[in-house]
Parts: sequence; C-alpha cells; structure tokens
Amino acid sequence: MKLKRILTAAFAVVMTLGMFSLNTANAAGTYSISCKNDAYGMQLGSDYTDVAYVYASAMAGQATSIHNDYLIHGTVGAYVGNDCIYSGAGDTNGTQVVAGDVARLAVNAIVGAVSNRVDMAYAAKASSASATGLSFSTQDDGFAMSANGLIGGISLWGDFGNSNVENTQSFTNVRLDSMKYDGDASSYSVGVDKAFGKALVGVVVSNVDADFKTTFNDGTYKQSIDTYGMYLAYKTSVLQIDLGFGQGDSTIDTTRRDLGNDKTITGSTTADVEYSNARIAANFTRGKFTIVPSASYRAMSMDIAAFTDVRPSDDSATVVGGAATIFSTGNATLTTTDDAIAARTVDSETMSIGLNISANLGMMVPYLSLSYDSEDTTDALFKSEAGTDGSALDLKASNYETSYTIGGGVNFMIGSHVRGGLRLGMINGREDWDENYMSGNISIGF
Repeated sequence: MKLKRILTAAFAVVMTLGMFSLNTANAAGTYSISCKNDAYGMQLGSDYTDVAYVYASAMAGQATSIHNDYLIHGTVGAYVGNDCIYSGAGDTNGTQVVAGDVARLAVNAIVGAVSNRVDMAYAAKASSASATGLSFSTQDDGFAMSANGLIGGISLWGDFGNSNVENTQSFTNVRLDSMKYDGDASSYSVGVDKAFGKALVGVVVSNVDADFKTTFNDGTYKQSIDTYGMYLAYKTSVLQIDLGFGQGDSTIDTTRRDLGNDKTITGSTTADVEYSNARIAANFTRGKFTIVPSASYRAMSMDIAAFTDVRPSDDSATVVGGAATIFSTGNATLTTTDDAIAARTVDSETMSIGLNISANLGMMVPYLSLSYDSEDTTDALFKSEAGTDGSALDLKASNYETSYTIGGGVNFMIGSHVRGGLRLGMINGREDWDENYMSGNISIGF
C-alpha cells in the first residue's frame, strides 16, 4: 500500500509538470534512511532498488515551491540512495577484508618473538653467559628482554613489538571497491624455558592487538589475540633447528557506516586461533665474517564465529523532507534489518628463505639481513552489489603472494658489559602493501 500511495502521488506530480511543459532535472539524493530500512530497504527486492522515488534537489526553471518535491525518475536512484545500491567493499564488514592480514601479522609477531628468544639463548650459551644475566635484543618490529639461568638453568624472557602497516589501494568513494586501510599491530610475549644439553624446551604466552582504520567502509577494525604455546630447539656446531605450535582465542570489534543514514553499524565476534612454525639455520664463520642462511615456515588459522552487524534505527527528524514524505503520518517505519555475517576461516602460511651477513670489526658489528617470502593468505571477500553501476573502476582484492625484506643495522659494544644495536628495513614487493620497521637493542652481561 505504501508503494502504491507513493506511485500515485508521484504520477500526479509528473503529470502536472508535463501539462505545464516543464523540464525536470534528475536527482540522485535520498531520504537519508538506512540501506536496510524495514519499509524501503534494498533487502526488500528489485521494486525498491530498480525504480526510485528520489529527492529532486534542483529542477531548472521551476518555481521555488516545488524544488523539494519527490518524483519518480526512472532508474537513476533508489529509495535508500545509490551509495547503498552500488557499494560492494563499502558495505562489507571488516572481518571479510582484513582478517587474513591480521593472521599474518599475528603469526609473524609470535613466531618472531620465539625465534628471537631461541637465538638469544644459544648465543648466551656460546658466549659462556649461562650464568644469571640480563640481555636485550629485538626482532624486526620490537624489543625483547631475557634473564638467563635464573634458577637451575630456567630462563624467563619477554618480547614487545609494534608494526605499522597500510594497504595502499586508492580510495575514491564507497561506490568504487577498494581495500584501503591502515593501522598498527602491537604485541608482547612472555615465556620460560630450560636447556637440556644442546636442546631447549619452553612455553610462551602471547598477545597481539590490531587497531585499523578501514577506509574502504568508513569504519574501524579492532582485534585482540591471546595464545599459549610450546617451542623446542636443538643446535649442533653448525645447524640449528627449532619448531613451535600453539592455540588461543580472539575477540573482534568492528564498525562501519550505514551508507543510507550515516549512522554507525557495530559488530562483535570471537575466533579460535592455531599456529605452528619450523626453522632450520646454519652458521658459517670465516675470519671476521659470519654468514647465516635459513629456511622457515609459519602458519596461523583463525575460525571466526558468525555474528550480527547491528544497524541503528532511523530517526524521524533526519529523514529528508520529513518522515511524512514517505511514511504515513504518525506511522513512520524507522526500524532496520541487521546484517548476518557468516562464519569464516582465514589462514596465512609463509615460507621464507633468509640470509644474514655480519662483519666483526671489534667494537662494532655491522650486518645486512635479506629474506624472500612466499605466502598464501586468505583473500578479501567483498559483498555483492545490489545494483550494477557498470563502473570499470572497482578495484579487485589485493593478491598477496611474494615479498622480500631488505634490512640492516649495526651492533656495538661499550665496555665489557654493555652491548647494543640498531636496525632498520622495509618489506618490498607485497602487492598494495607498505610496511617499514626500525628497532634497537641493548644487552647487559654480568
């Protein structure tokens, strides 16, 4: 009945304009109602998306009194507006777009912390620092501390890091698909381990917090991951082998803009997390130079539970032209239909080949660090558009396959007890991706 009443009123206005031989200008405005208003939302089918009853904001040559009339203008718009109809990524929850990247960042942080600790433990043993001592070191994006040999060969260690990342796809407006987002992921790991001859056995508890601004849907994505795991390592005079595994859980909170009424859509869910890693490295020293080639594998899987994206109800006061323009007087339909977000599993697997070259110059040890990564990370999944705008400017989801890291730094010694270092580098070749790191380390021996 609502549709019939609107069509009848619109037909009368159009006929009146035609009788006066007036030329109207098509408008693409909206009533500023939710994309999923329960009376006129795009979820109701083609009658509400193919033919539009839109706001005529300017009709050239017309009297001022009819500038705010609402007219049928063929297929130029929709009740809820073209942003709702023609958006794919812009109307997609963040879990469908960035969760795979979060899995990659998380496993890199956790495994990086553990690998760093294993290297520190064997370095301390090689330098006869198995007695109680305090040492500091870093991974690509963080800062680590350990206390070696506290009680009966047991060592306690901690690692803290941060990564700044950005998907660099261009963003024009919500009607043109894009993956653009940026933010940071901070992490910490705390572990305890014990050496048994050439073997090292330990447990680790880790946390990773991701905080992103999701430009593609004008929203935010926040995820906190807590894991616990175990690691094992064994070292000979030349070779070093280590592996680890763990599991945990995660909470995710997302926001995005309702493209019809500009209100904030909110969603929250949980995820189960598993990770594993393995690495083999060799150490070759010739005079002042040391060369360490390595090969490694790391993976994380996240099972994200289904949840609901909650769309706030419309406000009568913010409906363009007043609620009576599209709703019966005193009977405005301001409720909305929420979005059901399906469960999803995302994975990130990376194989790396690395090379570290250092030169011992006495009080100073400069080094160069190189690595090549081949990855398989779950792609982003954009929502299907309700209408077809025929634009060839929509961007496809980024296809992450390979990247390489160029880094370097210098370690130095001050006196006989204090050592430190600086390092920096960048991730190159990962499609639509920008990631840089800089870190420092200091060690104090007793």
